[in-house]
Amino acid sequence: MKNKIKHEIINNKNYIYLAWIISILTILPQIIASPPLSDSKHVIFLYITLFLLILISKFSKVLFIAAIFYINVTNILIGHIFMHWGYNGKITSQISVFFDSPQHEQMEYMSTFIDYKDALLVFYTLFVLILLYKFMMHFRHSFKIWRLVALTFFSIIVLPLAYYKNPLIKVEPFSLLHEYQEAKEFTEYPKLRIKYLNKLDKTTDKNNTPLYDTIVVIQGESVNKHHMSLYGYDKNTTPFFSSLKKKKNFYQFNAISPANLTRLSVPILNTPASVANYLDAFMHSRSIVGNFGLYGYETHWISAHAPSGLYDTINSSIAEESETKFFANIEFDKGKKKTDMELVKHLQNLQEQNSSSAQMYFIHLLGSHFKYEERYTEDMTMIKKSESTKDSYDNTIYYTDFILKNIFTFFQDKIDQGKKILFVYTADHGEFIGDNLEIGGHGRVSPFKDEYEIPFVVYSSITNKRIDSLLKNNEKGYFNLENLNYMVEYISGIRNDANISYSSKVMAAEPSNIYDYNDLKFFDTTTP
Repeated sequence: MKNKIKHEIINNKNYIYLAWIISILTILPQIIASPPLSDSKHVIFLYITLFLLILISKFSKVLFIAAIFYINVTNILIGHIFMHWGYNGKITSQISVFFDSPQHEQMEYMSTFIDYKDALLVFYTLFVLILLYKFMMHFRHSFKIWRLVALTFFSIIVLPLAYYKNPLIKVEPFSLLHEYQEAKEFTEYPKLRIKYLNKLDKTTDKNNTPLYDTIVVIQGESVNKHHMSLYGYDKNTTPFFSSLKKKKNFYQFNAISPANLTRLSVPILNTPASVANYLDAFMHSRSIVGNFGLYGYETHWISAHAPSGLYDTINSSIAEESETKFFANIEFDKGKKKTDMELVKHLQNLQEQNSSSAQMYFIHLLGSHFKYEERYTEDMTMIKKSESTKDSYDNTIYYTDFILKNIFTFFQDKIDQGKKILFVYTADHGEFIGDNLEIGGHGRVSPFKDEYEIPFVVYSSITNKRIDSLLKNNEKGYFNLENLNYMVEYISGIRNDANISYSSKVMAAEPSNIYDYNDLKFFDTTTP
């Protein structure tokens, strides 16, 4: 028996060596990208996978080739996520973001974040696949005893794993199809939420009397408050807000976003959903838009974002609660690039309708979403010749301040006429920005503090002791804006409890990935 085994090894040594080399090169990117050693289970699983690949090569060349090809394809996707955003052993959230993003954002993403590192990974993968092709075409084996031994060990390892709720298809690199299905199911939630809301009673007790004739809630996009001169930045990026700060009834708060992705943060900011209770609370509650509608406000959803990606976005289900909806960048998908100024023009069109009822406007800016250089116009820049990502980003902050000035100016006539108006400005999440030409973004699985550092500003045309109370409470520590909806309703007078959150818990990329904000570090701007 020993002589037969030895004879099989000698006769097939080239086949064995190449199978080993291909298997190691295939699993190596997965091991490098794997979560830190603290998550030892995933690393162990990858070594088991390497062992299984070697076993497969002994008894089924076809199955070996198929497995190697599949894992190498996943290497490109997992490697990209690892290099740019951090990787925690799952890519469901990134797949969901792709589904939720309109075409123009998908194209902007690819042109911004597909770089030489991805090209090197593709070349690496092609090299492995070339070896696989040579292996497929030019190498044969004559295993008999080893075929039986390998098949036996393979069965002993795989069958128990498959028996326990199919963990093989739920752990990467084998979970891609499973995660694709999970992400696809997530996109069904908007329809289910709208269906639930349509069944709700549309009456309210109206025990409270609203304090304002007009409510304007403005949410920026990807705004890092440390790039605002209003919050102490050394460049004058917010000249309008800095001047407005001198006025009475202007309030500036210290706050953080509850999540570092729009599709997570917007639902949490504007509904009873929280970091601890995200999906169920969001799916079974109205937003501030719907609640103001119950109090007799004519509600308007005005967004520079598109209403949907490959499927309807979860944020669009909030838009469905408003009486009118406007999405400025539907035209973006036709190659026509528009800035946030389109939202100001739409406000002017709404003005012509001359509605006499109370008004609630929800305005979602494109703000500082990458590509930064496409978020502003050349005639309205602070830095005329942008030489870095940081310069372009600062220009987006400057342009947003210009847009906010136009929005405030638009409502000034109503204030002069004695109308009581409340302005609330914040952002869905922050952004980390580097000093060089490449670095900037949000939505990392292993996040930076910068991704949660957002502005929170309130301006009231009337004296409001409720805002004074909030400002005093803000001295205790930063607000987590997971309860922004309650605070806006409290300030407006339609509820009596601000329900302030001082929680340090924040989401990173997906609902189950929760961090303590206080434990996070700021992005190192000197990173090459």
